[in-house]
Amino acid sequence: MLIVESSSLDIYRNLAIEEYLMEHFTEPVLFLWRSDCAVVMGKNQNPWNECRLALMRDEGVPLARRTSGGGTVYHDIGNLNYCVIVDRIEYREELAYEMVIQALKTLGIRAEKTGKSNLAMNGLKFSGNAFCFRKGRALHHGTLLLNTDLDRLARYLGSSIRSIETHAIRSVPAEVTNLGLDIESMSNALTDHFQSLYGAGHSSEKRSDSTLQSTLLEPFLKKQDSNDWKYGATPRFSINSPNLHLEIAKGVIVAARGPLAEQFLNTSFADSSFSMPYDVD
Repeated sequence: MLIVESSSLDIYRNLAIEEYLMEHFTEPVLFLWRSDCAVVMGKNQNPWNECRLALMRDEGVPLARRTSGGGTVYHDIGNLNYCVIVDRIEYREELAYEMVIQALKTLGIRAEKTGKSNLAMNGLKFSGNAFCFRKGRALHHGTLLLNTDLDRLARYLGSSIRSIETHAIRSVPAEVTNLGLDIESMSNALTDHFQSLYGAGHSSEKRSDSTLQSTLLEPFLKKQDSNDWKYGATPRFSINSPNLHLEIAKGVIVAARGPLAEQFLNTSFADSSFSMPYDVD
């Protein structure tokens, strides 16, 4: 079994490492990481419907898209992310949750699974989880709000566009809380319980992200940092306002009607300098 802890706070690098570990290792893997302030959406979500992009651009907050489903979440250095990767035939969703619940129990916190994929303390969410299945491997990862800036979380999550129409997966809002734990204690507890639950028949190896092969990691990093992935992977959607109708596919406006239509047609939403008139609607 492999345990990797990342020293990087780069959101794109760490999401790329998750994919890299899933593709290139066959034993059970635990990956622990944090990032600087960022907003991360699920694979099938619409960023314009999930977060305040204009505000994020102004304040230098990056947007990222995961390979898993689920809702949009806020990351900062007070949030610890855990990722468990195992063979799909061996994957049991409840076992990954049990790892976290038991780790927290040793730290004096009683947690429970709520809803479809959340973990909560005293009824308040502190962890959202999502899943990815690929080439016989299963990836289960989640956030752990330890000492996250909850004001900034509320500041960036939520759409500023009222007239968007989409079939993309929408996030389900929930009241959240911090666990108030330090990173080292939480990481150690997760590592101990990962080894206990997944270690049967496996020797344990701990590595840092700096030991990973950069040439194999590079394609995943390039993808994660690309506008084609962050914006272009958005399911087709439309925006309707009294004077303008837009159809957007793969991050590009493919149809436009209204007095301002000509200036928008064939314009890429992936252009970070592009500002829509409805950003402050």
